[in-house]
Order: sequence, then structure tokens, then C-alpha cells
Amino acid sequence: MSILCFVHNLSDTLYDTIITLSRQAPICLCIGSDRVTGDCFGPLVGEHLKNLCRIETFVYGTLGLPVTALNLIETVNFIKRKHPFSPILAVDSALGDAREVGSIRVCNDGIYPGAATGKRLPKVGDFSITATVAPVGNISNLYGVQLGLVNRLAVQAANAISNCTKKLQTNLYSTFIYA
Repeated sequence: MSILCFVHNLSDTLYDTIITLSRQAPICLCIGSDRVTGDCFGPLVGEHLKNLCRIETFVYGTLGLPVTALNLIETVNFIKRKHPFSPILAVDSALGDAREVGSIRVCNDGIYPGAATGKRLPKVGDFSITATVAPVGNISNLYGVQLGLVNRLAVQAANAISNCTKKLQTNLYSTFIYA
């Protein structure tokens, strides 16, 4: 099930989605390319998490080290070896209905990266956050997306992930103290 979110409840919606599947902070897998404006939502979220939010979790996929179709499978296999019991939050751009452009969706399931562009990549993530950056249709729409829109969505998603992660860690810590 996916939920279309607004800024005021994005963090709470993400927390509720994660807490139903796991009681621990997820590994963040931020997918996309910094070479296509409409596809850079994932790497921008990763960059904001790394530099601005300084969250206490692992983040894979930033502007400097993006996770793209070329290294996705290798990265997912590495994450599963390095963090075998950690849930994975997949973060990626999406194409959607024109009315949904500028919205962020939280889903209690993984995603198929590159599906909108015809790529056949495996499903990744235990849950996901996607930002609708352009309408479905012509794939060249991804090249015409304004960077300001993508960055605004990335900041919102990074802040929500950071707040959610802090809440998860606080609740986990208090569970150990009082259990």
C-alpha cells in the first residue's frame, strides 16, 4: 500500500510504515543519477542526509557516490552482506500523474528502480519513499525537471527520514532502558 504524503505528516507516515515492519532504523538506499535532473532525487536525499541531517544510520547513494542501474545490484548485495538484519529504505524519483508532480509517496514495499524508463532491475527495499518529479509519458521529461523542485522534495524527504530515524532510535533506546 502506498500513501501520498504532505509535508506536515511525512515523518509520521514514514515512522508508522517502518515501525510496522521493523523496530530499527533502516539502511537508506538512495537511487538515481546526478546526470539527469529528474533522476537526482535519490542522490540529493543521500547528500542531505550525509551533510545536513547527520543521521545515525548508513546511507548509500549520494551525489559523489551515486547508486545507479550500473551498480545497483552490487550495492544491494553489499548492503545485505554488511547489514543482514537491517531493513532497507529505498529512495528514488518517480514519474506519475500530472496532478501528483511535487508529491512524495511512502510505501510499505520496495520499488523497481528504472521501471518508468523501461529498465528491468530487481525490486529493492523493504519500504520506500518516491518523489513524483514529472508526468508519465515521454522519458525526456526527466531532463526538463527543475532542479529547485527536486531539491525541495529531497530536503523534505531527508528531514523526514532524519526525524523518523531519531524517533526510532529514541524509542529503541528507551525500550532497552525500561524493559
